[in-house]
Amino acid sequence: MTKIKLSNHIFVSVTILVALFTIFFGLYEYGRERAFRVDILHSQLQLNNYQYMVGSADPDIRLTITDTLGNVLFDSEEKSVEHMDNHLQRKEIQEALHNGSGFDIKRVSETNGEKHFYSATRFDNRVVRSSVPYSAELTSSLQHDYTFPLYTAGIITLLMVMLYFRFKYAHSEHEKQRIKRQLTENAAHELKTPAATIEGYLETLVSNPDLPAEKQQEFIDRCYHQSRRMSSLLADMSTLTRLDEAQLLRPTTLVDVTSVLRQIQEETAPQFQECGIQLKTSIPPTLPIQGDAALVYSLFRNIYNNALAYATDATIFEVQAKIAGSHYMFRLSDNGVGVPPEHLPHIFERFYRVDKSRSRRLGGTGLGLAIAKNIAIQYGGSISASATPGGGLTIIVTLAQSGV
Repeated sequence: MTKIKLSNHIFVSVTILVALFTIFFGLYEYGRERAFRVDILHSQLQLNNYQYMVGSADPDIRLTITDTLGNVLFDSEEKSVEHMDNHLQRKEIQEALHNGSGFDIKRVSETNGEKHFYSATRFDNRVVRSSVPYSAELTSSLQHDYTFPLYTAGIITLLMVMLYFRFKYAHSEHEKQRIKRQLTENAAHELKTPAATIEGYLETLVSNPDLPAEKQQEFIDRCYHQSRRMSSLLADMSTLTRLDEAQLLRPTTLVDVTSVLRQIQEETAPQFQECGIQLKTSIPPTLPIQGDAALVYSLFRNIYNNALAYATDATIFEVQAKIAGSHYMFRLSDNGVGVPPEHLPHIFERFYRVDKSRSRRLGGTGLGLAIAKNIAIQYGGSISASATPGGGLTIIVTLAQSGV
């Protein structure tokens, strides 16, 4: 078996395991959500039981009173209770006698032959039981919220799409296959964090409907932030997939890299100013290349964003450009704390983070510099990183000139 075939088998196994985990976890959450809805109804009927003891029970809800031996003492729908069977062995009565309260779902009433939901509460020497018919309205109230199953289906679909692309391009070189496998494994890990965070906040909101409005809004805002992070991650993954899977046909449209850099500088100037970083530029008036303006913008914007996020203690971010033979050379450097030497060879790898906790806190996807590298290569250039003399990080980008 070749290495590529072995890699494919490993990939399939990992994908199946992730898919099975997602399915079982989804089924678990599906069942737990139903139990939560049942518990709400049980609590409402428990309240009716307590209200009966103070003389204010809902007259539309059937009530049955038994002693601790199961003998029926009163039933709101039966004038004579002598003929009624002993209730001691009823599930909800047994639970109430032992635990103080209990319920039973969708049991057929021996009195009228209809399915009911029963909720019983023990009060000293008697048990008060409320019951409601298992009607269409009740069935609707106990129906599941299908948001999580749909989300689970979305994750499975994403895994299947990844699996499809895996086999479609199985003939590619080994290094390309290794990178794709790494992307898939890391993507599953990266998607799990915001998904779990969103689930946690939503579960808190559902379980605590009486939370103060400001706290509810805070949790909703956090869910929105995490959903935006997932959207950014999926968008970056899509960009990398397009760059990997398609041989980029260099457009004949002329793009002025100088204009692109000036646009990025105008957009990021307020952010750099807020961080206390001075922007310096030294670039020729025009640097034309044949290409796609959006991709060129993405290449350099990711480098600017990286400096904004990670150039700790920097006071200057400088961009220089010059002509070097048949290429343009761009030098983007800061004077911050820099990157430890052992990390420099890896910062353009997908999902590689020097400081993982800081990256997630800032909402980064871990794909920005990987995208920049792929675009630079597609445009006949390269990208590399080194330590700035005196401290900081320097990124060198080369792009082929127009017509080269």
